Amino acid sequence: MSSESSASQNPLKTVSVAVVGQFSWGLMIVFVLASACWLLLPYTGYLFAALVFLMAIVLAGTRWNRGPVLAMGVVSALVWNFLFIPPQFTLHIDKPQDLAMFVLFFVVALSIGHLITRLRAREEALERNHREREELLAAKHRAELLAESERLYRTLLDGVSHELKTPITVIRTALDGLGTGNPYAAEIETANRRLQRIVENFLGMTRVESEALQPRPDWCEIGDVLHAATAPLQRELATHTLRVKGADNLPLLLLDSRLLAQALGNVLHNATLYAPGENEIEITVALIDQLLEIRVRDHGPGLAIGVEERLFEKFYRAPDSPAGGTGLGLAITRGLMRAMKGDIEAGNHPEGGGEFVLRLPVRTRKT
Repeated sequence: MSSESSASQNPLKTVSVAVVGQFSWGLMIVFVLASACWLLLPYTGYLFAALVFLMAIVLAGTRWNRGPVLAMGVVSALVWNFLFIPPQFTLHIDKPQDLAMFVLFFVVALSIGHLITRLRAREEALERNHREREELLAAKHRAELLAESERLYRTLLDGVSHELKTPITVIRTALDGLGTGNPYAAEIETANRRLQRIVENFLGMTRVESEALQPRPDWCEIGDVLHAATAPLQRELATHTLRVKGADNLPLLLLDSRLLAQALGNVLHNATLYAPGENEIEITVALIDQLLEIRVRDHGPGLAIGVEERLFEKFYRAPDSPAGGTGLGLAITRGLMRAMKGDIEAGNHPEGGGEFVLRLPVRTRKT
């Protein structure tokens, strides 16, 4: 590391070095002026030396810190008294005017030092305020650019997603006309379903980020929520065994069943991707002190260590993610849960497999 970078990282060290330099220069200037005035003493008199020393103190006060200026004033006064005031080579002062001039050294040094200190403090305050205003303006400008960029991004994403819904519907209608005998129909239908899910994820992310998502709670049964979450995933769940625990005998719950079903559906779809083959998927429902808890566990390889929170970031995809996803499903789920004053967390089950826990505060009513 260079000396300049070290000084910039330690401003106190820089100030101390500068002050030491000022003390050294002050002593050198007093020595040079004393030598010159000593040579000119037969022609100018000893008062001339006092004026020269005072002028040097005033000039030093405009550039240096208070400490070096005061030290220069003290040394100048003592040198002037010892070398120039009769009787010379003593510190004794006979004349009142000489005593007044001697005291004037200290008065000038103190006054100049005080004024310069106040002036520099004011300059530093003005510079600090100016710098803060510039930083605030820059931060405001960045925030405005970011907000405008996000607005354009959401507008574009929303527009493209809506435009894609029409051709998706046309493709689905054409598939119905092809019948089941066409060998390409199954592949086209799979691709169409994937494209439809991508578009729905984009639209869902737009709704979540627009902050226009307002839950509409109503009394419902948890079984209806589970059915609404699993019905669109019949094809994905066909190769898995789905087990539901704890959903029976729960009271009516006041919640937004549509948003909760969408959030749960995203988690279930994620479980079908990471629990390949005929692995079991478990849904465990519990009501704990007006807090609805839904656990979704797959029997796949589980989550990689350290990705538990990153899973809920937009467009994040784990290294072993299957092809074709967008990395938005879980981000949308967290947005939906938080819009309903709940949340979701991810982890690994002690007995293996990944586990997602959805928690939502609810009100209950006995049936």
